[in-house]
Amino acid sequence: MPSVDQIIAFVSPFVQAYGYIAVFVLSILEAMPLTGIVVPGEIIIVLGGFFAKTGDLNLIYVILSAGIGAIIGDFIGYILGYKFGENLLRKYGKYLFFKEAHFEKTKKLMHEHCGKSLIIGRFNKVTRAFIPFIAGSSKIPFFKFMIFNIIGGISWAIVYVGVGFIFGKSWEVASKYLGRFILIAIVLSVIIIFTYRIINKHKHIFAKYHLHVLMINIAALYLLGKMIDDAAKGELMARIDYWINIKITVLWHPYFIKFMMAITQIATPSTLITVSAALFLTLAYQQKIYHYFLLIFSIVGGVWLEMFMKGIVERERPTNALFFVDNYSLPSGHATMAFIFFTMLLYSFKDDFKSALKKKLFIAGCIFSFLLIGFSRIFLNVHWLSDVIAGFALGLFWITLLILIFKYVISTRKKTSPLQNPTDLNMIK
Repeated sequence: MPSVDQIIAFVSPFVQAYGYIAVFVLSILEAMPLTGIVVPGEIIIVLGGFFAKTGDLNLIYVILSAGIGAIIGDFIGYILGYKFGENLLRKYGKYLFFKEAHFEKTKKLMHEHCGKSLIIGRFNKVTRAFIPFIAGSSKIPFFKFMIFNIIGGISWAIVYVGVGFIFGKSWEVASKYLGRFILIAIVLSVIIIFTYRIINKHKHIFAKYHLHVLMINIAALYLLGKMIDDAAKGELMARIDYWINIKITVLWHPYFIKFMMAITQIATPSTLITVSAALFLTLAYQQKIYHYFLLIFSIVGGVWLEMFMKGIVERERPTNALFFVDNYSLPSGHATMAFIFFTMLLYSFKDDFKSALKKKLFIAGCIFSFLLIGFSRIFLNVHWLSDVIAGFALGLFWITLLILIFKYVISTRKKTSPLQNPTDLNMIK
């Protein structure tokens, strides 16, 4: 089973070959007007520091690449501003709510606080791209500009490369105590929560229901990371895996074996994908467009994620399985696809039952179905218990993430969108 170190080793040749070039070029682009707003230079610079800690790049060379690139980018911005800036701002500034009076005030401030503006402004993504341009437009003396440009560019490079370097060192320390995959899950969780908060702060589109979805999503991601880390380190869950693997053979009665074999053969991922076609048609016929697209993305994404995770983890299957399977074990493909299929079945039709009893039986039947499929894999010893739990966790993480993404997409689309059918929107809550 590869560790994150092995994943890093996989990209190391590319980093070693193109790392300095990427840092240099993106530092230039990020410092220039317009391109500086969209180019993710900061992220690349931080990654440069991270790979300096891993030994793939030289720390001093990364700082020099970032610093020189930033200085050149600011220089280009200054020249553009010096030659064309004043005319452009006077002619087109009104379209950007930048009046001539604002320009005169900006020029005065630039002359009075040139050093502070150039150095401090470089650490803000928006001002970083335009401060050199404004300095040129304001006809700041070139020698004065270059002094502060060099100080600001080198300071910026040292800070952001240093953040990546420290993160790389902290990663090594934290991963020893938390586990590398748990740490990845924590980082992803922070990104998801931060994105959720930013979107809701500006759009106000998420309800209390979606907060619960977010909490389930984070819990599923943690559980998935925990299963992988325990399997990798041979910790508690791995020991439980081995215990169940031995004890389950007590239940190996011919009738039970035939029954579980039938379950596992009927509920293969390929079979569930085929059966999903019927579900697609039903949802389309009933005009449940939201659920139709959610099912498509759930199935396609689930298949890809399950295969991707197996390729990353590379966990071997139990050696005492009742039949041979030639691919990797974690997460269980049967568990992942069964969870996605029956959860989508439940999510799509649970509100169609008028009888409370029938609704409860339907919910219980869906839950029992994916649990039975998961148990069949453990019973036949073709999977460890943690493989099945990881499959369920992966399916839950993916579906809940899609629900949040779909809510955002639907809320930002025009009313003419095919997803904006009133019969579907009331299902999103």
